[in-house]
Amino acid sequence: MHTACRSAMALVCAMLPACFGSEVSGTITIQRGVSTKVLAPGVYDLRGMAASHGSSAATKDNAFDRVAVWLESDSQAAPAPISATMQQRQQRLEPALLIIPVGSTVDFPNLDPIFHNIFSLSRTQSFDLGYYPQGRSRSVKFSRAGIVQVYCHVHPNMYGAIIVTASPWFGKPAADGAFSWSDVPAGKYRLAVWQKNVGVVHKDIVVPSVGSIRANVAIPEDDMQN
Repeated sequence: MHTACRSAMALVCAMLPACFGSEVSGTITIQRGVSTKVLAPGVYDLRGMAASHGSSAATKDNAFDRVAVWLESDSQAAPAPISATMQQRQQRLEPALLIIPVGSTVDFPNLDPIFHNIFSLSRTQSFDLGYYPQGRSRSVKFSRAGIVQVYCHVHPNMYGAIIVTASPWFGKPAADGAFSWSDVPAGKYRLAVWQKNVGVVHKDIVVPSVGSIRANVAIPEDDMQN
């Protein structure tokens, strides 16, 4: 009977990857003073002129709030889609970085007393929402995984990024750069870290059936100009 119980438990655990899940954790370090070439909004041939309404400069906030981190695997199961919002407020896109599962929808409400025209020419998802005033909102469904860089035709300083992922393990690092996921099934993965200055940085890792693994990544400092 004892042996039968152990066999039954082994069968249940074999069907539930969490039984063999491990913790994946690490720290993202920002290297101060490392300069990289940043893609300028002008490359998108912005139409119109930037209105001078005194757009507020970026403050020295948590730099890791503009960093995305996730795990990639060929065998991962995509999470359920969600609804998210990227606001147009004080001539800025807030939040400047969204991380969403494939199939999710993002609303782009205009909270400014002026017109905006939000668009993207990214290969993952191109769109042009057209001009619309304060109080109006338009939405986009993101059906493919990848990076979507978002701009405004009228205000070149407005910039946002949407990371669309098929991974169930994603997010932003903590204020100290730390990240972690528990119950990650054993196997080969690629740790992906995105930041505007360098794009996506990948690091191959092997997750054990039990225990934990740490993976640290260094990236340049954000230029804070957008």
